[in-house]
Amino acid sequence: IAGEFDGDVEWMEWSMGLLKLRKEMAAKARGRVCEVSVGTGRNMGFYTWGAEMTGRGGKEKGKKGEEEDGKGVVTSFTAVDKSPQMIVVAKDKFTREHPSVKGVQWVVQDASLPLPPSPSDDKKYDTILQTMGLCSTPHPAALLLNLSNHLAPGGRILLLEHGRGYWGWLNNILDSLAPGHAERFGCWWNREIGGVVEEVCGNGKGGLRVVEIKRRNWGTTWWVELERVEEGEEEKRVDEKPKSGWW
Repeated sequence: IAGEFDGDVEWMEWSMGLLKLRKEMAAKARGRVCEVSVGTGRNMGFYTWGAEMTGRGGKEKGKKGEEEDGKGVVTSFTAVDKSPQMIVVAKDKFTREHPSVKGVQWVVQDASLPLPPSPSDDKKYDTILQTMGLCSTPHPAALLLNLSNHLAPGGRILLLEHGRGYWGWLNNILDSLAPGHAERFGCWWNREIGGVVEEVCGNGKGGLRVVEIKRRNWGTTWWVELERVEEGEEEKRVDEKPKSGWW
């Protein structure tokens, strides 16, 4: 599946606007970054690489990315996926397209296990990004809690996921097609993403607060931003946008 994955999903992701969302989400990644469920590296062309990784005084934009001064600059990067075949494809593609970027850590590992440390004194990350990953783990809430443990205070988890939509008839279709989709791509696209986030953030024990939740494609595409907060920090209002227009 790894060698054919990009070709299998390219048109679908373009038609659903997912490539644009990947680009926008990767542009928000900053500092010490870990991408889990990195797959074939479909987001890695969208990051802005700092001088720490290019060895030059300036920044290198991802081939398809756009640079915003002072925002979204990656100073270290760790790529994690449980599939060695996916990591091989991602690494080969990235090395070919970004030969000037050095120091990426490539790690074959399940993201529900303790993550490799960032190359910094506190071993934490400023950004942990995952796209289409909660669908492929048997325990999505536990995975989010594990990611939270590796965030620096104020660090963020950025998630782009597919899950249940707004309407019952649509979810019935997703449910009926889910087994075949899971067999082909290894993911269950009918998960209740909002319920997973509520389980982790709702009781305050996960050390995370919801910054923003947006939805697209009849509610089946979820954009979620979570922030690491310290115990006792005043709870802030959840900003969940209404289901109007595309979102």
